[in-house]
Amino acid sequence: MSIKIHHFSLPVSCPVYDESSGAVTQTQYEDNIVLILPENYSENGAPTRLVIACHGAGGTVSSDTSQLEESQVGRYLVANGYAVMDVNGLPEKYASENGIDIRNNVGSPIAIQSYINAYKYCISNFNLKTDVFVHGGSMGGISSTNLVLSGLIPVIAHSALCPVLDAYSEMFLHPWMEDLPKIALGRIYGLKKDGSGNYVYDAQKIGPYSPAQVITSKRYPVPVKFWHCEDDVVVSCEVTKKFVAAVNESGGHAELVTFDHGRHEPTLVGDILKNPSGKTNFMGEEVPVRIAAEGVFLWIKGFDRD
Repeated sequence: MSIKIHHFSLPVSCPVYDESSGAVTQTQYEDNIVLILPENYSENGAPTRLVIACHGAGGTVSSDTSQLEESQVGRYLVANGYAVMDVNGLPEKYASENGIDIRNNVGSPIAIQSYINAYKYCISNFNLKTDVFVHGGSMGGISSTNLVLSGLIPVIAHSALCPVLDAYSEMFLHPWMEDLPKIALGRIYGLKKDGSGNYVYDAQKIGPYSPAQVITSKRYPVPVKFWHCEDDVVVSCEVTKKFVAAVNESGGHAELVTFDHGRHEPTLVGDILKNPSGKTNFMGEEVPVRIAAEGVFLWIKGFDRD
């Protein structure tokens, strides 16, 4: 057997706004999905565990490639017998028609619906266990956290690297890449503009998809662990600390590993491990495993008991 990479697409419903009337209609578009199956996957043997790995705004899932296929964590998990899946969370045609940068799905209802649709398809069409792990990186932090909070798929545990967790403070007030996530928020949620043509944040619309707000009134449903660098200038480590504290105060279980330096790249912190706990061969290439990727693997492995 060998590692198999499947690219396909599924329909997802997206809001289309009429600026003159304010009316909104839901229209279906095709979103891109990638599923990587490990060497030990079998169509008829024991089912394989799936990890839904939500990508950051530095990449996409296209019809023939994805950020996941180059991910240190994704490759390490596949090398150790896990299937991993990701969606773009923003259909290409919808993004083009609405002037949204394709890399910025901002953890919106479109993204969450796409992950749920892809999960259902994968579970129905491949020999996979129904309970899954969820992982995210950067913008994938808000996608993965919103997916867990939806309660619409069975999640064992959650992990994320330098996660976006607050739509208002981290994407609207301090957007990366020249306001692209702020523009995405404005157009996906149909935000109004002020007299100067600037978007006005609408907590009623976006709040249910901003984990930092949701967690103030809801217990986090699964164990979660984050890795974040103190000097990250793209995504606030302080927001992550507050989120972890809120989860624990409300009776959940959250852990946080911080690094003094590393900025927005926790998987590059430290030396490559000489003796990592898992296998490191992905399609003939050695995965350079450092402390954060090792931590994610051990976190998932520790809860994978059946």
